Amino acid sequence: MHTLILVSPQVGNWCEFADFLENQYDFKTVKARSTHEALEAVRDQRPLAVVVDAELGDLSGIELVRRLLMVNAMVHTALVSGEAEAIFHEKTEGLGILTPLPPVLTPKDAAHLAACLEKVVGHSLQRPES
Repeated sequence: MHTLILVSPQVGNWCEFADFLENQYDFKTVKARSTHEALEAVRDQRPLAVVVDAELGDLSGIELVRRLLMVNAMVHTALVSGEAEAIFHEKTEGLGILTPLPPVLTPKDAAHLAACLEKVVGHSLQRPES
């Protein structure tokens, strides 16, 4: 099982997204509401990936991605953003962010994230059939 950390002050709004990843894929999701919780979770949980909201209150999602990479340079990240693709890529260039995700996360977005992660890790992340 892989750990996926979800970081947002409103992480409770991401329940459908998290449930889909836990039920369809081999993920355990960990919810973090703050920068501090996110950094602690990356240190303690050694996640495969972290999904970061665009704004966290105390800093931007982009700045948190930078800090996460200092804690664990191997963690994969996705960033929630409502910006146009060209602007997103310009702002995040060099950070290795897997994919932008829309401000309202759905199971379709969870499947997209899982597909991106499967390409990176080189194997299926779907939950084995029981």
